Amino acid sequence: MFDPRVFAAVDMGTYAIGGGWTTASPDNEAPETRKIHFFNNWESQPAPTVKNLSALLLDADGEMIAWGYEARRMWLTQGMALRTVGAKYYHGFKMDLGALAENGSTEEAVEAAEDASPADGAPELERTDHASGVSSRDLQTATLLTMLLRQVVQTMLQQITASGYDEDDVRWVLTVPACFSDYQKAIYRDVIKNAGLPGEDGRVLLSLEPEAAAHYARVSGARHGDSGPGLMAPGARFMVVDCGGGTIDITAYENDQDGKMVEIGRSLGDRLGSDFLNRRVESEYLLEGFGKDVMDDIREACPDALLHMIDQWERAKVAVRLDQEDNLNLLIPTAIDRKMGATGRRRLARRQNKVDDAIVLTPAQLHALFDTVVPGTLDLVEAQLNEMESVQSDSDTPNVIVLAGGFSNSPYLQQAIKERFGTRATIIVPPNPDIAVLAGAVHFCYDPQTRARRSRFTYGIDTAMPFEEGIDPESSRLKTPDGDRCGERFNIYTTAGQSVPTDAEVCHTVIPLTEEQKAIVFGVYATRDAEPRYITDDGCDQLAEVTIDLSPVMRFDRRERAVRTFMKFGETEIKVRAELVQGGGEAIAQVRFHSNY
Repeated sequence: MFDPRVFAAVDMGTYAIGGGWTTASPDNEAPETRKIHFFNNWESQPAPTVKNLSALLLDADGEMIAWGYEARRMWLTQGMALRTVGAKYYHGFKMDLGALAENGSTEEAVEAAEDASPADGAPELERTDHASGVSSRDLQTATLLTMLLRQVVQTMLQQITASGYDEDDVRWVLTVPACFSDYQKAIYRDVIKNAGLPGEDGRVLLSLEPEAAAHYARVSGARHGDSGPGLMAPGARFMVVDCGGGTIDITAYENDQDGKMVEIGRSLGDRLGSDFLNRRVESEYLLEGFGKDVMDDIREACPDALLHMIDQWERAKVAVRLDQEDNLNLLIPTAIDRKMGATGRRRLARRQNKVDDAIVLTPAQLHALFDTVVPGTLDLVEAQLNEMESVQSDSDTPNVIVLAGGFSNSPYLQQAIKERFGTRATIIVPPNPDIAVLAGAVHFCYDPQTRARRSRFTYGIDTAMPFEEGIDPESSRLKTPDGDRCGERFNIYTTAGQSVPTDAEVCHTVIPLTEEQKAIVFGVYATRDAEPRYITDDGCDQLAEVTIDLSPVMRFDRRERAVRTFMKFGETEIKVRAELVQGGGEAIAQVRFHSNY
């Protein structure tokens, strides 16, 4: 059994990435006094920070030139020469993962790829160790994430080993957005493997970002009211709203009598992070100010100057308020000014009340920008708060909304949440909310405080059950040595909304249908319906395929080749293992998650 001496976490955010670690010791047993070590001396960093930029600079062959702030520095200072030799700069690419899943089902995409000729340019779908139906775009994103993770892990290991520990002493945890599907988590598992981290079960964990932030909020001293109980007290009820660069993720908990967290809502999230404000500034307001032709020229000839303008906005947006009355000016760099020329300056001056040396964002435009993400965020908070209140038995226990993540520093967002929910819940922002996920992930790695999670869907597998005349469709009838079976039945393992202990396993025994079978293959399905009968019911999606090798028991009779399947739905990921009935040994179970879910 693995006995870790070091607990290390990597928070791989859309905008920034960082790592933290702690050691197993009596002084660290109490989370309130646990000492966490951060790396805060990144190359070319503008100021000491525990997070580096989630950025890569690659050459024409896809090999890494630099990463993080150093990649940004080189792109800004040597951009023209680097572009000449085919170099490319990547930033904010994490949320590109799973783009295929948003555009249609795997079956549709596979059919399109198979029917298309190479000239059609249809995406080629591939299989990885943990996923199938993987698009070329997802493979590229996974490659970029692997490069980025490898750099952070190597940096952390240098610090850890210099302190006298070995690589084999470390348990790792990586954070993932709550809105990620099991397919996206499966791709993350490929990234973890390819980055060189251990593959053994229990050596690398995944933590939902808001759940990690909850671990931090509980030990940060945040509380509702000057004298109210802290968030570690039994009975405390709180929602964590993790406001990151790419996503807004929300979870809600109530502490049990031991102070452990029990999820009381559903994990919610969407692509509503602050990075989408940056993208809209560039794609709409800068485009309108400079004009399409000039903007195309800027993107081609001086993207480094364009990055300077986005950096200005990145710094300025955290001061924008809900009651903003003043304009916000983004100064135009010299390189862009030259591209504009006299004609462009006159055009801009006419649009902006004679201002031609800056892009002017009016209060109305700033409100429109924040409307890109804030209303959707408020709707998610509303949905989670409604669910918390619907299962609340003690009205005297207040509900608390905890804001975490870098974007939670925004006074605009804070004011909007307080204005809408201030009478229904206490809103608090813990100290240093921008490191909440990273620091919380270290606490999660050391000692997970989540006792039970709520199942997002009804999960099960396809099973050939006895055929029921007059009920089951004739098209589903299978002739087997054990009689007629219905081959499309949904065998329920856990139901939507069910509270599932984190250590709970569901066990079912499966038997091969035919003598010739050398493997048992079944699908894992999900639906919001509490009582699905068939895997073909509306709303049922196949999220994974499981293949269990029967070669060790092929010498036995068919019914003696039975396999016990164990599935866990209470952890961050769905986990599957198999055990041979004959001999009781572990069977090789390969799981691949599909991109249509």
